[in-house]
Amino acid sequence: MSGVVDVAVVGMGPVGAILAALLGQKGISTVVFDKSDDIFPLPRAIAFDHEIMRVVQNLGLADAVHAYVVPYPRTEYHGVGGKLIACYEPLPPPYAQGWQPGFMFQQPPFERAIRLSLADIPTVDIQLGKTLEALTQHDDHVELSIIDGTEERQTLRARYVVGCDGGGSLVRKLIGSDFESLDFDEPWLVVDVLVDESGIGKLPRNVVQYCDPQRPATYVVGSGNHRRWEFMVLPGETAEEMNRDETIWRLLERWLTPEDGKLWRAATYVFHALVANGWRRDRVLLAGDAAHMTPPFMAQGMCQGIRDAANLAWKLELVLKGRSGVELLDSYQHERRPHVRTTTETAKALGRIICELDPAKASERDARMLSEKGDPPAVQYRQSLIPGLMEGALCSEQGPPVGSRFPQPRIVSEAGIALLDDQVGAAFRLVIVPRVDLAEVPANLRQRLGALDGMILCLADEKTSRPCGPGAWTIVEADGLLAAWLRDHGLIAALVRPDHYVFAVARKASDLNAMSRWLDKHLHLVTRQADSTSIAALV
Repeated sequence: MSGVVDVAVVGMGPVGAILAALLGQKGISTVVFDKSDDIFPLPRAIAFDHEIMRVVQNLGLADAVHAYVVPYPRTEYHGVGGKLIACYEPLPPPYAQGWQPGFMFQQPPFERAIRLSLADIPTVDIQLGKTLEALTQHDDHVELSIIDGTEERQTLRARYVVGCDGGGSLVRKLIGSDFESLDFDEPWLVVDVLVDESGIGKLPRNVVQYCDPQRPATYVVGSGNHRRWEFMVLPGETAEEMNRDETIWRLLERWLTPEDGKLWRAATYVFHALVANGWRRDRVLLAGDAAHMTPPFMAQGMCQGIRDAANLAWKLELVLKGRSGVELLDSYQHERRPHVRTTTETAKALGRIICELDPAKASERDARMLSEKGDPPAVQYRQSLIPGLMEGALCSEQGPPVGSRFPQPRIVSEAGIALLDDQVGAAFRLVIVPRVDLAEVPANLRQRLGALDGMILCLADEKTSRPCGPGAWTIVEADGLLAAWLRDHGLIAALVRPDHYVFAVARKASDLNAMSRWLDKHLHLVTRQADSTSIAALV
């Protein structure tokens, strides 16, 4: 249809920008527009995890954001009187996703790097200063009414629309979706400070949750000289008084004086736990804060949205290119909503620990946590709090590790040691162990992979580095991470999705024979003559 783009992305925060980049990479014609003329200049999100860094890597932007990120440090929970009642640390190396488990970052330059990359993608059209007014769904497209700053209106037509337009999403309202409240609405003051060198030495080196019933607070070590404090607004206090400079410095005096740094931003928020009931209505979908809002106690707000983008991009590609039926898009909510809800419930539970204002209950909390975790408390790994996928476009009937994140090992290349995705990209991948011969991969599975632009990866034998054969990649690991993962799960093969979640596994040859059927079933593959060139590349 003339004049119709494949996807219109409403909102160009980090989630909308990354979704547009992922779609553009795949050759999907994409318009992304935002009501603002530029990025928001002040920090909002402050952390993201290794799964998100892997998405950034897949966009070719790891080096571009490197200057704005630092490793996420240890997190300590201090109870009544300052006693340590819990601690979380990042997983030690080797790093399962190829990156350190978590990062602190500066959001404005991070977003700038993503936006700059969009300008180099020919299939992405960026339109700033444009506001959505209305949308109308038709059988084969969506019509959007857009207005700019001069009140000039235009009509845009797209096969699909994704609302990434924040917590107050107009797109969500227009499709008649509402939020389910998970019963967490707490007002907090968020203060960002650029700390002088004289003040840095006074401050903790770790993230600290002050579970103090007199004033619950959070201290966060940002990148560079950026430090953040979050203070719970107590009953009877107003946002107006909390946002005054004199109030802010009075709250900070435990750590800093005005001579130690300058205020970068201060804002009062109500931390919500909300999940949209409907994430899709026909050709219109939601992602990011438009679909969910998460309290910040796990630093998962932006992560949740970027997971949405990574999940949705490859599914839209398959549907738009006619390889999968539109039913595949139903799996988006089926996968992401339970994942988001579970993660949000965990963040809420951590928030309840921190937000306790009753001194007696706070003392009981401390005693209970120490009895459960030890005194001093045993170290926990924050990555263990993030669930896998339970059902959707994957063989959930097989059980774990299906639905978990596939490792990204370091592999030996001609140029030296490199991360797996930098060598083979992010597509459907069938990974087989050394004892499985390439000839044992059934022809119909190769055909499905060819039609999906997928590939076969043969893990080389550690002793012989046996080449896999024509039509497949041979990978030689530098540290044995992937071999250990396959061995620990008793696998001879794993089939991995473009967003790095495990689609299916094989523990025996018959599982390989069944994989093409599983792809048909769970991806709603369209029956057609597969591209002969793609098939030939895998045979």
